[in-house]
Amino acid sequence: MIEIILRRLGFMLLTMLIVSMAIFIISEVVPVDVARNILGQFATEQGIAALREQLGLNCPTGVRYVIWLAGDDWIPPVRDLVGESVLPSGCTPEGLERRGLLRGDMGISTQYGGPVAPFLMRRLKNSLVLAGISFVAIMPISLLLGAVAGLREGGFLDRFISIASLVTTSSPTFATGVILIVIFSRWLGILPGISIMMTDSSAFESLEKLVMPIAVLFLAEAGYVARMTRASMVDVMRQPYVRTAILKGLPRWKVILRHALPNALLAPITVIMLHVNWLIGGVVVVEVLFGFPGLGNALLTASLNKDLYIIEAGSLLMTFVATATQLVADIIYVYLNPRIRFS
Repeated sequence: MIEIILRRLGFMLLTMLIVSMAIFIISEVVPVDVARNILGQFATEQGIAALREQLGLNCPTGVRYVIWLAGDDWIPPVRDLVGESVLPSGCTPEGLERRGLLRGDMGISTQYGGPVAPFLMRRLKNSLVLAGISFVAIMPISLLLGAVAGLREGGFLDRFISIASLVTTSSPTFATGVILIVIFSRWLGILPGISIMMTDSSAFESLEKLVMPIAVLFLAEAGYVARMTRASMVDVMRQPYVRTAILKGLPRWKVILRHALPNALLAPITVIMLHVNWLIGGVVVVEVLFGFPGLGNALLTASLNKDLYIIEAGSLLMTFVATATQLVADIIYVYLNPRIRFS
C-alpha cells in the first residue's frame, strides 16, 4: 500500500510540474506582448516598458519560468558565470525580490498592488468553508438516498429519488440559484439574496449568507452522487455472493452493511473525491451569482482585469487541490478494496 501511495505521490508532483509549465506558457508566452496585454492597446510605450521591467519580462522565457518557480536570487552569480548575453541586466524584476512559488512568493498583484499569496489564501479559505460545508451535507445524504433507492429497486422510493435526482442534476447551477433567490429572498424574504461580506477575511461573519450558496451546491451535486450510488448498489445486490449470504440465513441488514455497502462504495468514491475539485474550483458561477468572496470569484475578477500573477498562482493552487484530492481518493479506494491492499 505504501508503494502505491508513493507512486501516486510521484504522479502528483509530475502533474503539478507539467501543469505549471502549461499555465506559464498560456499566461506569459502565448500572448505576443504580456505587458501590452495587461495595460491594453492604448497604453504608452513608456508605460509598457516600465511594466516589462517591473515584471521581469526582459528575461528569456526559460529564465522567467525558473524565477517564477524558484526565485531570482540565483541570477547574479549565474550572470557573472555566463555573461550578460544570456542573462541581460534588465532580467531581474525592478525593485522586487522574487523568492518563487516554491518558497511562497506568488508575485505582486497588478490589480490590488499587494502580495498575491495572502490574498489568495484568504479567498481559498472562504472557498474551502463553502465547499467543506457543502461536502459534509452532500455526501452522507446523497449516499444514503442512493443506497435506499438501490435497495428498493423499482419501488416508490426508488422512482421518487431517481426523478428528483435527475431534475436537480439536469438543472443549470445558475438557474437553480436564481430560482432559490426568487423564492427565498424575493417572495418569502427569509434569506439574503447575496453573500457579499463586509470583509473577505472570514466567511463566518454572516452565517445566513452561506445558506443559499450551500443549497445551490447541494442541489447541483447530491442528485448526481445519489444516482451513481443507486446504480452501484443495484449491481452489488445482484451479485451471487450477496444472494448466497442471504440464503445462508445471515440477517439482511448485516449483509448490506458488511458486504454490499463497502463494495457499492468502490465505484462512487473516486468520483465523489473528484467533486471536491468542482466544489472548490467550479463554484465560480455560485460565487459570482451571490457575490461570495471565494477563490473562483477572485480568478474571474483577475481574468477580467488581466491580473497575471493571480491567474497563474490561482490556477496552480486549484491544480494542487485537484491532484491532492485525487491522491486521497486513491488511498480510500485502496483501503476499501482488499484485492489491491493485500496484493
